[in-house]
Amino acid sequence: MILHKYVLPVAAAILLAAAATVAHWSAKSPSAEAAPFAGLSGSTEAATDLGARVHQLENTLNQTLKIQGQLLELVNELSNRLDPGSDNLETRHASASVGESAPTNNARPARSRHQSRFERQRETQMRQLTDAGFSAERAAFIVDKQARIQYEQMQFSYEYHHLQDKRSERARELQTKLQTYSNPRRVFEQELSNAEFEQYLEAFGGRTTMEIGDMLESAPAYEAGLRPGDKIIRYNNQRVFHMGDLRTQVYQAEPGSSVAVEIQRKGSSAPETIYLPAGPLGIRG
Repeated sequence: MILHKYVLPVAAAILLAAAATVAHWSAKSPSAEAAPFAGLSGSTEAATDLGARVHQLENTLNQTLKIQGQLLELVNELSNRLDPGSDNLETRHASASVGESAPTNNARPARSRHQSRFERQRETQMRQLTDAGFSAERAAFIVDKQARIQYEQMQFSYEYHHLQDKRSERARELQTKLQTYSNPRRVFEQELSNAEFEQYLEAFGGRTTMEIGDMLESAPAYEAGLRPGDKIIRYNNQRVFHMGDLRTQVYQAEPGSSVAVEIQRKGSSAPETIYLPAGPLGIRG
């Protein structure tokens, strides 16, 4: 759980450091230093120098996008490993192929051990879901859907990794899908009813809300009456489980707009909706 808490912040820090390094390298390039004197050598040399600078900037942007894609894949992989029911499908395929291609005396017992492990995991998840109130049929659907989500996430990640143009419309679509499919909760929030989704979270011990721990006075959230101990349930109609979710949704809100925020005040059992201006809220955890 501690590792999961810091996966996104660490990845973001790495991305910022990489971008700063690339920008620093670009600023120190000979083309950038010679730019102020381009006019001294005539229009032809100025045009040539400008073209070189544009080409260099394009290369820098491509490098940055490549780093971003690699970090996104890393974050998805780590999140996938830490979320419930996220055993690696590749391990399953590999173990099956080993059992099939190595007809030795030890092959069948090894394969049986792998099968037993996955069967035990499935039974455990089924029991957790039925204990939370799901029928056996519905629990089986959810467990099978988790495996399908992981498979589809791997497909999206594979396609994005091999996509040539990371600035294309398809690349943006894949980034959105990866952000959703890297966490099964995001998919099940759309697949299940509100009551079922709460049961799903309860079954696997996931957070259902984000509790405010600290905030800045005179910031928008404080001015709106929020206080430590209050809980944020949804921001801009998107479910919020922790600070990472809140930051993601805040950055996606349109500047100048008013955003609906569903909250539950400390000591109250009834949620309510308030409206805050788009942008940082002043909540620090």
